[in-house]
Amino acid sequence: MAVCRDVMRRTGMTYPAEQQPFPAWPFKDIEDWRSADQARRDAYDAAERAASAQTVAGHTGIPEFKLLSSGPWLVGSQEITQALDRYEEEPADERAELETGDLWREWLGWLRETAAHGGFRVD
Repeated sequence: MAVCRDVMRRTGMTYPAEQQPFPAWPFKDIEDWRSADQARRDAYDAAERAASAQTVAGHTGIPEFKLLSSGPWLVGSQEITQALDRYEEEPADERAELETGDLWREWLGWLRETAAHGGFRVD
């Protein structure tokens, strides 16, 4: 993954950013979670999902923190598509050189596949 992250950084597919914190666990314990009103659990789940999918306004591609830790992070189709679009802006000879490596070609194929299916999760 380090090789792919490095190429993504060099080609502008990712951007450095500070991750925002996940919501604090608002339940006393697992029993409190189990007995909590469904609306309260749903609100927490929505806040956690929003934190997992966070991006930084004004930036294009995938925030690097999503590829540097186990999250849980959601990398959406739009982020992936933006990253792939940035890659396509690289000169053709540079892309051809990068794509001589099996790992990079397979990673690009996987990114294209996940973009077409809603993204991916990093755990």
